[in-house]
Amino acid sequence: MALRFADLPVRTKLLITLAIPMVGLVLLIGKQVDGSLKRRDVLRYINLQTRNIGRLSGLLHELQEENAATLAYLSGVQDNQARLSLQYVRTNAAADALNDPELVLGQDIEGASVLAGLGLLRQRAQERRIGSSDVDMAYRAMRATLLNDLSRVAKLALDPETKDRLYSHLSLLNAIDALAGVRTTLDRGFTRGWLPVAELGELSDAMARYATNLYLFERDAPGEVLAAYQQEFQGPEVNFVRTIMGTVQEKRALEGLNVDPAEWRLSSDRTLALLNGLADRSIDRIVESTDANRRDAEQRLLLVLVALVGVLSAVIFMAWVILRGMRRTVSEVTHAAGALAEGDIRVKVPVTSNDEFGNMARSFNRMIENVRALSASAEAIGKGNYDTPVPVRGAGDVLGMALSRMKENLRAARDLDAEQKKALEEEKTKLQQANARINVLIKEIHHRVKNNLQVVASLLRLQRATVDDERLQHVFDQSQSRVASMALIHEKLYRGDELVHLDLALYIQELFAELVQLNNVRDTIRYSAEVDPGITFDLTTMVPLGLVLNELITNSFKHAFKDRPSGRITLTVKRVDEQAFDLIYADDGVGIPPQKISSDGTTLGVSLIESLVEQMNGLLTVESGPEGTRYHIRFRPR
Repeated sequence: MALRFADLPVRTKLLITLAIPMVGLVLLIGKQVDGSLKRRDVLRYINLQTRNIGRLSGLLHELQEENAATLAYLSGVQDNQARLSLQYVRTNAAADALNDPELVLGQDIEGASVLAGLGLLRQRAQERRIGSSDVDMAYRAMRATLLNDLSRVAKLALDPETKDRLYSHLSLLNAIDALAGVRTTLDRGFTRGWLPVAELGELSDAMARYATNLYLFERDAPGEVLAAYQQEFQGPEVNFVRTIMGTVQEKRALEGLNVDPAEWRLSSDRTLALLNGLADRSIDRIVESTDANRRDAEQRLLLVLVALVGVLSAVIFMAWVILRGMRRTVSEVTHAAGALAEGDIRVKVPVTSNDEFGNMARSFNRMIENVRALSASAEAIGKGNYDTPVPVRGAGDVLGMALSRMKENLRAARDLDAEQKKALEEEKTKLQQANARINVLIKEIHHRVKNNLQVVASLLRLQRATVDDERLQHVFDQSQSRVASMALIHEKLYRGDELVHLDLALYIQELFAELVQLNNVRDTIRYSAEVDPGITFDLTTMVPLGLVLNELITNSFKHAFKDRPSGRITLTVKRVDEQAFDLIYADDGVGIPPQKISSDGTTLGVSLIESLVEQMNGLLTVESGPEGTRYHIRFRPR
């Protein structure tokens, strides 16, 4: 016969039961130790990397200088082969430092592989077989890769302080890199006296990146580094660089500045030198911090091992004491409890003492007597005799009180059934009445919103009559039509049975009729619309969609058919899937000039359409030519 768990002695059961949390405790200890070991190893790893961030920063600086020297060589400003060769030596020395065996991130440093193409780039530059823009782009790509390496190291930090210091240092390096790009670009510009539009755009981006990263550094830098920055990053060269950058950013051009290229190179080089010195100080502080964290992790690991081993020993000792005391207690009640577990309520525990075990036996017997009485009452109640008394031993007799409440509830249930049904019917009637009132209020709100929008449209129409400027009159006409399109939405909502969604096809039909009347085009414009049946939208989608249609139709009326007696507009709305829709609007007008298809912020209509399409969670595509203009909008209502 197989040995069952129920056949085991109580002591064995308790030992087995205790073994479960003991195993859990052992696993917890192992997890804590493993976590501490991993934290120690990671902190060692971070400490090593922070020691080598300086090497990466040095390489980044030398690449910046080599970039500037190469561009100067290609432009003929400094045709000094010896100076360029010396810079190559410095860059090579900084790159060789990355191959140090202590640098455990060797395989993760993408900059090491990127530098493999540096020799070919240098050869092409020396032979003048590459343009300045391509050289600048290549060096920027190398520096960007090194900055990504630094960013990857920063993400490995575990404690917030180290992470903040690393991100602050990274912001400073990004600011330095951006300023290096500004230096080389403005050097070329001041030498030539002008810059192409493309380089002006890149210059603006570089100055913005410099300002943003310098702000992030000032915000996140630790106190001692920030104090050094505020004390050292000043002087006539720094102020000169700030002034020139601010002037260029304001004018967006170099014409008329009359800046001496040599003075600019000297001032920008000095400014970069100050920032690079500050970067060296920053990385020194990070190395000190990570070294302290590493030592702290090793001490914490030792403390965890000592503490957890002590806890384990204490738990084992206390478990032995508890098991010894419970053994005798469990054996005294084993027989009676076993009989009760089998459903025998006639059992009785003999009382042989007046100690705690005797009290336990008396309590057990009282429990059995109460169970017998409750069992008899429950049997009578089960037969439908709700007048049977239920013995309740006191406020603590939960079972007796529950059985008594059950009896009363069963008796009252029959009487309450009819009343409950009546109450439910009354509540249903009240809910229906309340819902009807809410619908009336919602319709009234939509009605009032429509009336208010119509008042606004009327005020715009009256105000238009007071101005003679055709441009202002056009603005008032546009505003009036936009307000009218929104008023139409609310009118459809309060006039229809549906208070939330609008039928798109019916709205488009009435919107076009409204705009025909407002723009006085009558029958000169032919119009057709094809909308998949059953397409409805709520206010969140209908308001921006209505405004988009208003802008498209109005633009066609105003501009597409100039000097033409007639024209044609087509509109199609198709369901792509359960969530996406395609809106295609086209006219056979004169088309839109290419410079106006992409909004630059100066054309309200184009900007408004793009903003509204974004609100619809959509994407706008515009095609225009002599045969007309076609708008394609794919949107997914939220």
